[in-house]
Amino acid sequence: MAKPRQGRQDEVMLIPFLDILCALIGVLILIIIVLSTAQLQRAAGRSPEDIHMAREYQELLKQQRELQKALEDRRAELALLQKRLQELTAKQKLLADARKRFASSAEEALAVQLKAAAIQKEIDELKAQIDPIVKAMQPLQAEIDKLKQLLVEKKKKMDDKPASVVVRPSGSGARRGQRLFFIEANGPGIVVYLTKTQQLRVPTGGVAVDKAYNGFLAAVKNARNATLIFLVRRDGWWTYQQAAGWAEQKFGLNTGKLPIPGDGPVDLSQFEKPRAGR
Repeated sequence: MAKPRQGRQDEVMLIPFLDILCALIGVLILIIIVLSTAQLQRAAGRSPEDIHMAREYQELLKQQRELQKALEDRRAELALLQKRLQELTAKQKLLADARKRFASSAEEALAVQLKAAAIQKEIDELKAQIDPIVKAMQPLQAEIDKLKQLLVEKKKKMDDKPASVVVRPSGSGARRGQRLFFIEANGPGIVVYLTKTQQLRVPTGGVAVDKAYNGFLAAVKNARNATLIFLVRRDGWWTYQQAAGWAEQKFGLNTGKLPIPGDGPVDLSQFEKPRAGR
C-alpha cells in the first residue's frame, strides 16, 4: 500500500500579482504625465481667470448676436406692416375721393362706405399689431446696448496685460565669469528660459522624465561657472522644490532662487543670460 508523500504543501505564486501591480503603477504614472502636459498646453501660459473671462466674453458675443438678429427680424416685420399701412391709407384716400364723386348714387355710396369701413378696420388691426412690436423693440435695444457696454468692459480687461516683472540681481550681483541660467517655477510647471525668445515649458509631473529639460540641465552642468536660478512665483513653491531637487540630486548643479511678485511676464534684461551649452 502506497504511503502518502510527506511535506507536500500548496504553494502560492506571487510573481503574476507583482507583474500586475508594476504594470498598474506604470499606467498611473503615464496618466499623470499626460494629464499634466494636457493641462499645461490648455492653459497656454494664461491664468484660469483669463480663460474664464474669455469664455464669458464669447458668451456675451453670442447673446449679442442672438438679440441683434431678433431685433432685425422685428424691424423687418415692422417695415412690412408699415408698408401695408401706407397702401391701405392710400386706398382709404382713393375711397374718400370716390365717395365724393359718387355721392349722388346711394348704392355706390353705400358700397364705398362699406369698403371704407373694412379698410379702416384693417388699418386699426395693423396698428394694434405694430404697437406691441414697437414696445417689444425698446427692451431689446436696451439689452443690446447693455451687452455692448459689457463687451467693451470685458475687452478692456482682456487687453489690460499685467506689467512685466523686472528681475534684478540681489546683493552684489553675479560674480565675475559666473554664468547664470534661469527657470521660472509656477503652479502648472516650469518655464526654462533657453534664450531671450525661446522657452521650454514642462509640467510639474514631467520634470524627472522630460528629455528636453534633462538635456538643458546636462548642458548647464557642462558649462563652466554655471549657476541655475529659479524664479519662484507665488503658486510655484511645490514646483520649485521638485525641479530644484531634481537638478541638485541628479545633475549636482548649484541652484538659487528669487521670489517673483505679480503675474506679469518675466524681464531678465538686467542679467546677461548665456545660452545653455555655448
